[in-house]
Amino acid sequence: MVDAHPMAAVQHIFVLMLENRSFDHMCALSGIPGIQAATSADMNSFDGVPYHFGGGAPQRMPSDPNHGFCEVVTQLAGKGTPCRPAIPYPQRTNAGFVADYATTTVRSGLLGRKRPLPKGDRGKVMLGIDMAVDSPALYALATHYALCDQWYSSLPGPTWPNRFFVHGASSDGLADAPALTDIVKWEALKGFVYPHGSIYDRLGAGNYRLYQDKSGPLSGRIPQVAALKGIGYFEVHGLDRFERDVASGAVAPYTFIEPAYGDIVSDSYLGGSSQHPLDGLAGGDRLVARVYRAIRNSPVWESSLLIVTYDEHGGFYDSGIPARSAPPPGDGTGPHQNPYGFDFSVYGVRVPAVIVSPRIARGTVDHGLYDHASVLATVERRFGLEPLTARDARAADLAHLPAGPLRPDGDCPRELPERAEPPIPAAAVARAAASPDEPISADFRPFLYVAQAAHREMVGDLVGLARLQPVATKGAAQLYVDEVVPQLEAAREAGRGA
Repeated sequence: MVDAHPMAAVQHIFVLMLENRSFDHMCALSGIPGIQAATSADMNSFDGVPYHFGGGAPQRMPSDPNHGFCEVVTQLAGKGTPCRPAIPYPQRTNAGFVADYATTTVRSGLLGRKRPLPKGDRGKVMLGIDMAVDSPALYALATHYALCDQWYSSLPGPTWPNRFFVHGASSDGLADAPALTDIVKWEALKGFVYPHGSIYDRLGAGNYRLYQDKSGPLSGRIPQVAALKGIGYFEVHGLDRFERDVASGAVAPYTFIEPAYGDIVSDSYLGGSSQHPLDGLAGGDRLVARVYRAIRNSPVWESSLLIVTYDEHGGFYDSGIPARSAPPPGDGTGPHQNPYGFDFSVYGVRVPAVIVSPRIARGTVDHGLYDHASVLATVERRFGLEPLTARDARAADLAHLPAGPLRPDGDCPRELPERAEPPIPAAAVARAAASPDEPISADFRPFLYVAQAAHREMVGDLVGLARLQPVATKGAAQLYVDEVVPQLEAAREAGRGA
């Protein structure tokens, strides 16, 4: 039987999801024609000072822009907008990014003490990069293939719930970073559980593969996807394995790739490849080049689709107004499961999304409305799977993009330009010098859960429970990570869970 699907030539879908950058911050100054992007007329005002969108974004931000649920309420609806149970979501004007960034703090000195963000740094959250210079591999893909300029994160909040959406078109009602009560629930259920399962449940064993960049600090090598029930830490392999698999043609229909997150124990994120605002762009851009190079020079290139996107905006300004037309998952989860009464009917802030295939016309700019559930919609409709929730059932897919004729081989670059890593400034090093007695952050806690769950699996639940001590401080967390993560990596390489 002839496959009549418009993506019939696509047999393998790859997704690389990076971290915390808005569309305008990354792409508005790219010079790519036809994109809907911010100009110098776009601005925020704070304390009577106008802050216009412009160029010159720093390689590493002086402080991490906020991106929790309540902070995004301020960014989208303006200073003074209350964060309280409210349906519908407040009116969005995107006028509060500077006001919110002004509340962040900067670490300085030998002990990394926190102080208010200097007034002169407030406007940096409004600035964009020179994409061709600062993220040249991503720029090359955006200009050689397709750039989506209306791709929004799945909800106006942080990393974890947005990443849950890319795996299951739902966050089980979670609208913010996982709280301790959420971790306790995961402990009881042996992982984060979707009411209708994940895309990996739909695909079934053998039809997906998971990889992570395992470079940099040990704490940044803990994969987020391994928090899902049914996904084992030991089945998330490194990029060396990815390159070998793709080169040999040992590729599943769906592949998901995570970056290295850098030093997440100290909350500095240094040394990763996620493009976190505190870590800079170069490492993540080299990861983009590495993933593309492996696929491009493999036997599966002509039958592949690669999606490179970002989990959420990371607090950076964007001029796109998130629509109030997002279909709530409708899977029994919703406003009763988060303290904000958020019903998931509003998209998050706009993020970059680059779509790569030898069947996409060069220089395509796609204005279709997408969110992370579009990844799932594309996979499900290509491989004949039922949707997981109402969100992916109604999400636009990418089938029209790789539906053209195969481009000449010489029109698809085999190598991409790569940017050298700039020196780490002293201020960034100071941010990493947190006191060992400082409590672990809410951002690190779910990663700790993943490591401890894998640790228990490796040594046996009873032995593991007896050995695992509470990890409450950054000093204790670093000692734990330094001891356990190398053991977990060795166990994975030895074939545990394979």
